Amino acid sequence: TSELKELLARARGGFFRVMKIIIRDEELVLDSSKEPVQTWDRDYDHFLLPLLTPEEPCYILYRLDSQNAQGYEWIFISWSPDQSPVRQKMMYAATRATLKKEFGGGHIKDEMFGTLEDDLCLQGYLRHKSSCSSPAPLTTAEQELHRIKVTEEKVVWDERRRLSTPTARARVTMEFGLDKRAQTRQ
Repeated sequence: TSELKELLARARGGFFRVMKIIIRDEELVLDSSKEPVQTWDRDYDHFLLPLLTPEEPCYILYRLDSQNAQGYEWIFISWSPDQSPVRQKMMYAATRATLKKEFGGGHIKDEMFGTLEDDLCLQGYLRHKSSCSSPAPLTTAEQELHRIKVTEEKVVWDERRRLSTPTARARVTMEFGLDKRAQTRQ
């Protein structure tokens, strides 16, 4: 709706801390919103958890305090509890991309999906961030290649360090000197 578009524009400017968006009569509408009170992490559980109803899916846009070139960064949250009707879940899955596009994908720093409060609480968000930043699982062959690469890099580094010491340079020079004398005698 045009009303929601205006509210999303105000939100991008930092006016809101959190916005709950629902589907009512097959339209995306703002259900509730709150302005920031403290830092994003202090407001998080206090503002977000009361918005999660056990049988009603929703979208939640949660504003962080950080900014990028386009403005404030946001977390895009899809709440779809297991107890909610299948039809509702499908409607929310079908409109997710539309809402993200209307809001502006450049403002969205993280995306989360949850079926339980534990998935979306502050600790759940921190777990989500941690899992996103950890390396992807490797196959056995990839692990072996990684070990070989690390070992090769270490050997090259150790050899460079050894050759850069003054005694190593003198030894190398001397060895070359002995080789030249042996060649001239023959």
